[in-house]
Amino acid sequence: MFSVIERHPHQLSRHGPSIAALALAATAPVALAGSATAAPQSAPLTWTFDKCAVGTGAWQGTAHGPTGVAEPLQTQLTSSRQTDSVLQVEFDWHVGTTYLAQLSGILNLKTGTVVMNGQVTEGQYAGSQVHEEGQLYDPANSCFAGTIRVMPASG
Repeated sequence: MFSVIERHPHQLSRHGPSIAALALAATAPVALAGSATAAPQSAPLTWTFDKCAVGTGAWQGTAHGPTGVAEPLQTQLTSSRQTDSVLQVEFDWHVGTTYLAQLSGILNLKTGTVVMNGQVTEGQYAGSQVHEEGQLYDPANSCFAGTIRVMPASG
């Protein structure tokens, strides 16, 4: 199965919404869903996600975890600051009822690439480190797709 990014390799253009709108869209929800259980010190768990803006600073979509089960994904922008062509962002990621992660990172306004890191603060993987990589593929609707890796906390 091809990822959404492979099917929609669009880049940001000067003909779409404003850079500020794209920046907010690029920080859309990222999937951290999954029902797999992780043993301490186990390998990272990977989720794929696809999300689109549903309002100012809010994205919704789905996340598919290690078991392949789709879970609802909601992301909420909690902070942003622009420096040149980079938007520094902070997000809350809600993956179904599985967990909540707080992530921070950057959105490149020229390429649409998003990279964030953070930690699961509530739920099944509490204390685990999280790394997210996403790509804006539909600037008009502020849609993003990508992957999230959860490194289970040992303990």
